[in-house]
Amino acid sequence: MKKISLIIFVAILFLYCTRVTPTEEELRQTLNKKLMINLFKTVHYEDTVISFVNFKQRYKFLSVVFLKDYCSPCYPKFIDWQTEMDSMITPNNYTILFVIQGNSYSNFMTNVLNIKYVEDKFYTIMDPEGQFLEANKEIPRWIIDSSILIDSENKIKMVGAPFATPEMTDLFHEICAK
Repeated sequence: MKKISLIIFVAILFLYCTRVTPTEEELRQTLNKKLMINLFKTVHYEDTVISFVNFKQRYKFLSVVFLKDYCSPCYPKFIDWQTEMDSMITPNNYTILFVIQGNSYSNFMTNVLNIKYVEDKFYTIMDPEGQFLEANKEIPRWIIDSSILIDSENKIKMVGAPFATPEMTDLFHEICAK
């Protein structure tokens, strides 16, 4: 019943809304595309390094958050993800993966801690050569910068932070329940 209602709603929107903004069109074209994330061999968690393959087998859903070192807005964004997700109820099949374009995790964390103390409770990949952006250049940069929820097949299921709005939180829970 829910699917039928959604289909009817989308059909009505399609009939009555003849203009689609470029942003909406980019979003539509990006949903269900694969995010190229398997190019990395290892993932860091606290003081340990695990293989990317083992990491991916643990989780069905990942929020991939792209950040850059020496990017002033990136440090508060990292802090927000740590604090907001800490207060949210999340399923066991979900985690966050930070992909940080930079050379040094410790340097990135020093810059974060200069703003506010947070514990890094999630997974990190350091990307000194910028492989992530290069491998995903067909995905609009604004979408990558917004964060992306992917499923076990690396298909994009949601764009944006699950904590951004109550509607995004509901959508996040609905997707992760599947």
